[in-house]
Amino acid sequence: MRFKILAILLILLFIFQMQLFAIINPNDTARFASGFQRILMSAFQLPFQVAARTLQGPPGIGTVSGVMYGAIRTVTDVVGGVFDMGAAAAPYAKYALFAL
Repeated sequence: MRFKILAILLILLFIFQMQLFAIINPNDTARFASGFQRILMSAFQLPFQVAARTLQGPPGIGTVSGVMYGAIRTVTDVVGGVFDMGAAAAPYAKYALFAL
């Protein structure tokens, strides 16, 4: 008897999960992944910009401008990535009640 109840509950869970997967929009998934990528890659902006500006510009001024530009790019990539991930996840907030 317990096995039958467990099997029925698992089947119902599987059926309801399939319906939730059908709702997901691929554009939202791509935007979420893009935001996640921006956040991960933001840590490398500072060293990349310092190296690039040092090699392209004058030794002292190029390094300082690389630090400034790299810091700005790091912050904007983190903030932009968070907003991208939030905008992609916002349409699915109404389904959070069903996940509980």
